[in-house]
Amino acid sequence: MSLERFVRVNLVLVPLLAAAGYLFYESLPVVIVPFGVAYLTVVLVLSFAWGMSRLTLALDSR
Repeated sequence: MSLERFVRVNLVLVPLLAAAGYLFYESLPVVIVPFGVAYLTVVLVLSFAWGMSRLTLALDSR
């Protein structure tokens, strides 16, 4: 899976996971919470890096 496809899939997946985590936070096992936070952090960092690289390429092509 390319980085672009990963970012696009997570544009849908991350809000769904965040909403599910918010709705079911009382019944989530304690072990899942750090993994969920770690996944969201990795996705945000990769999405930010991908977005900055796309912005840089767009600005350089002017």
